[in-house]
Amino acid sequence: MYNNIKLYKKLLLFVFALYVYFGKGIAYSYLAELICFVGVLLLIINRKEINILYQKRALILISFLFINIFYVFRGVLHYNYFDVLRDSFVLNYILFAFILFLFHDNFLDFIQQILKIYKYYPFVLTILYLLSLNRFFGNITIFGGNHLLYFKFGDIAVNLIISLILQLSGYFNFNKKQEIYNLALIVFLFLIASSYSRGGMLAFMLALCIFLIKNKDAQLREHIRGYLKYIILSFIIIIPLVIILPSDENFQGRKAGFDQITSNVTSIVSDEEGSTLSDNKIWRLLWWAKIIDYTFAGDYFISGKGLGMSLADDDDILFESGDTELRSPHNYNLTILARYGVPVFAIWIYWIFISFSRLRNKNIANFKLIMICIQIAFIFNASFDVFLEGPMGAFPFWCFVGIDFICESNEVYDKNTKLELVN
Repeated sequence: MYNNIKLYKKLLLFVFALYVYFGKGIAYSYLAELICFVGVLLLIINRKEINILYQKRALILISFLFINIFYVFRGVLHYNYFDVLRDSFVLNYILFAFILFLFHDNFLDFIQQILKIYKYYPFVLTILYLLSLNRFFGNITIFGGNHLLYFKFGDIAVNLIISLILQLSGYFNFNKKQEIYNLALIVFLFLIASSYSRGGMLAFMLALCIFLIKNKDAQLREHIRGYLKYIILSFIIIIPLVIILPSDENFQGRKAGFDQITSNVTSIVSDEEGSTLSDNKIWRLLWWAKIIDYTFAGDYFISGKGLGMSLADDDDILFESGDTELRSPHNYNLTILARYGVPVFAIWIYWIFISFSRLRNKNIANFKLIMICIQIAFIFNASFDVFLEGPMGAFPFWCFVGIDFICESNEVYDKNTKLELVN
């Protein structure tokens, strides 16, 4: 049985890396869902040997999984079973947080393997992004009609902040030149991602600011200050390259470049009449207001609309591209509100509160701070995009929640255990 779990760990790490590196290009491969199903079977088979953490945050997630079973049965009475099951993974991806307890006995090695994926993320994504600019590589399709190098830039921003925080914390075994090169690649990809995604840009900056403010380790803060000059130099070198880099407009009319980044920043606090950025923001706000109205003040207060329907179609919302098959209002929190009603939404908000309120600890362990900042970046980006509803964001997010649980159950945070450097 140990060999089965060992093989499963390798498969999970491989699929995890695929989703992190390729994102939406393999979203319709259903590899994450397959890995999830196999993991649940292994949990059932090995239930006597596995000690899952039963504290408040974990119990809330377990309650969501049981609630979701009821919604699945309710949904299949009215809608296509495939659509119902697909929508149910809005909560079913939570299973990954508990599947990781299969690796409880050798969890430090598993965490190192996850961190290694992010060690090479800036280099791999730079290569893949440059290849995507070539028309030949950009038209390779394998799963679901999406080309293999179809990137969601909000997702990239979240993955970048994970790489940056881990590097700043000294978890990567880089020499000085490698550290500088990696920082330059992070700056390059951040500027590209910020051109296309306001939510991703803000998620990156928010998580970084919280990490820098809450970190009280004097030695680590001095280590981070040593990076400042290299980050400034990277911006000076990379910005001209981004300006001259050939790129196409996306479906929202955005194009990589410094002018687009400036427009994205100003559009956050102001509206420019007739601009695509303003139209995109207004479209979201109107839909969100409609969801709040028919839940908090309407007929769907208790149980929401359920699973199986396209929310855009059912809410009579027309996307800019004319697509009425959107299943999420580009906000994970409001997806939960619309589909599950106010009580489940309130419990979800409470889970976020108790998860992030741990930041109030003045002597917070460094790795716990890292885990919380990573989760903040995921949640923030998911509040402006379809992110945790699908495997590109949900698979890694709930794995990090699982790592957080395992570290708590093994008292890693209490001991302030320092992981070995990732080679």
